[in-house]
Amino acid sequence: MRGRSILSLEDLATDEIEALLDLTAHFADAGIEPNLAGRFVCGLFFNPSLRTRTAIQVATESLGAHCVIHDVGGGVWKLETEAGVVMDGDKAEHIRDAIGKFLSGVVDCIGVRAFPDLSNPYEENRQDRVLHAVVEAATVPIVNLESALFHPMQALADLFVLRNHLKGGQRADHTIALTWAYHPKALPMSVPNSALLAFCRAGYRVKLAHPEGFDLDAEIMTRARELAGDRLTVHHDLDEGVTGARVIYAKSWGARWEYAAAPDVLAQRSARGDWREWIIDGRRQALADPGAFMHCLPVRRNVVVTDEVIDGPHSWVAEQARSRVLTQAAVLHEIVA
Repeated sequence: MRGRSILSLEDLATDEIEALLDLTAHFADAGIEPNLAGRFVCGLFFNPSLRTRTAIQVATESLGAHCVIHDVGGGVWKLETEAGVVMDGDKAEHIRDAIGKFLSGVVDCIGVRAFPDLSNPYEENRQDRVLHAVVEAATVPIVNLESALFHPMQALADLFVLRNHLKGGQRADHTIALTWAYHPKALPMSVPNSALLAFCRAGYRVKLAHPEGFDLDAEIMTRARELAGDRLTVHHDLDEGVTGARVIYAKSWGARWEYAAAPDVLAQRSARGDWREWIIDGRRQALADPGAFMHCLPVRRNVVVTDEVIDGPHSWVAEQARSRVLTQAAVLHEIVA
């Protein structure tokens, strides 16, 4: 994996993913080995972050390397990502100059977080233009720290937590309920897209639950069905979706019709009381088996999940979040030359 970019876990072979999880387990047991002394990693953030920013910083420095973080439009100039534009607006520097002519020459790897605000049409957002503009300009490996379509670093941590806990029998013996949850805002599909593909590819049985009209990306669904076959089922009733699941992974995402929608259309979210019922509470956790709870964070408490569930004995959320450092260290260890 030396020198390779990771934009999605689909960029990696199954044995490479398992090798990263093995290395993560080694780091968890023995500590992260500081064998990247003298190397430099840059985190380029177009969006706010807590866990992702902390993970890349702590992981980099634990490996003995140095981490430089830039907030685009905050601590550094706003960056233009489109080719051939006349730059007479509010963007002071082009991505080709920032990445190609500078950062690629002084750091060994760049992590990019650039997910959409859903103000543009879905088909435009799913092209991940910012991420791919960075990749095109760079001559060093790029790690996707969340884009419109994928969040591979989160999915890798999710797989690590599942592997730690679901050890008996075959992976197909364990059912994961990947459920939509109500949220006052429409959010990107990156986390559920990546989780769905990762869980299906790993061999788990997956129950995908969401209200009608909140289908995930069509190409992602086609790929998930190729990977899982009849191990993947889709449900439009939350009770049905979580019943019998070993794990409940809740995450909100926006419907495709919410992208670039008018304010009156977006207002449907707060007006639809039935969507507000898509919350993981004690009753729904009891329908599962025994219903370990996962969420990538940040989470709206008592909107997405009740306090009793997220703070309860079957919550894996803390382990899930803290594993981000270990899995990020494994990735950097393998790709930084």
